[in-house]
Amino acid sequence: MLKDAEGEGYGFSSVSLAGGLLFITLVLARAAVEIVYPATLARFENFQQDAQLGFLSLALSGWMYRFAFVGMAALIAAASGVALRTGVLPGWLARAGFVAALVALLRFLGPLGGRLALLWVIVVSMLMLIGSVGTTGGPRTHTVRRSAR
Repeated sequence: MLKDAEGEGYGFSSVSLAGGLLFITLVLARAAVEIVYPATLARFENFQQDAQLGFLSLALSGWMYRFAFVGMAALIAAASGVALRTGVLPGWLARAGFVAALVALLRFLGPLGGRLALLWVIVVSMLMLIGSVGTTGGPRTHTVRRSAR
């Protein structure tokens, strides 16, 4: 929808996609890094236990999770930018998206960034599911046309 709404615009829909892919990739890699040590201990009887490896695994996975929110912030900010220019999302949601993106970028301060980013994604998803995503009128440069399927 963002690509259709943006048309030949600035390419923010691609930035949004790349941010989402970065988020998903780092979250999945984080899960793998977090479980690699206990899974190795459980799988191989001859593996020598080393608590330092466990600490390293947990610390690395925590940082990967924090940096994943850079991708989430890019996704939300780019989508909000397209939404403000085109009206594909309600204006209030686009403006709230910039706040959510900033808080997600500041994820290092605590769990609020993750929760606010998740709330924004849920609201956008719900609006898409009920069909409330589209142009809202006003001074917009592009409109979104839904294809009949």
